[in-house]
Amino acid sequence: MKRSTERILTTHAGSLARPDDLRDLLVARDTGRPYDQAALASRTRSAVAEVVEQIEASNPRHEHEWRVWEDVKLPDGKILIPGVVGHASDFVEHPDLVAERIVRYARLVGRENVIAGTDCGLGPRVGHPKIAWAKFEALVEGARLATRQLWGR
Repeated sequence: MKRSTERILTTHAGSLARPDDLRDLLVARDTGRPYDQAALASRTRSAVAEVVEQIEASNPRHEHEWRVWEDVKLPDGKILIPGVVGHASDFVEHPDLVAERIVRYARLVGRENVIAGTDCGLGPRVGHPKIAWAKFEALVEGARLATRQLWGR
């Protein structure tokens, strides 16, 4: 998993690193070749667990859960991907709010251990593609603002 010591990175659901064995299973599935569905599901879960701790940071039912990181240390080698823009509504988050969410996590687990993401995938969960793109724009601008706060640039 890529890390940065210079800025906050961004991601979205489905863009995580894929180990070679997982990639082979995905290619077999996507090209119609035989593959073990249970092995694919299991390896996908374990590949994510190897590098990522994810949390729905913008979902109103979960936004308060950032506090767990006040008492729990992020395991060595893991990256935290807080979902700082949501999929549960068509409201587009303000970049300042997105930056606040990013900075909150970065101060708790280390700025180099945070990649700003979405709560789940946006896809069909938002009402229109323009809303999804506006949310991505808020994500990127929020990451820029957080980078300025955390690195002074």
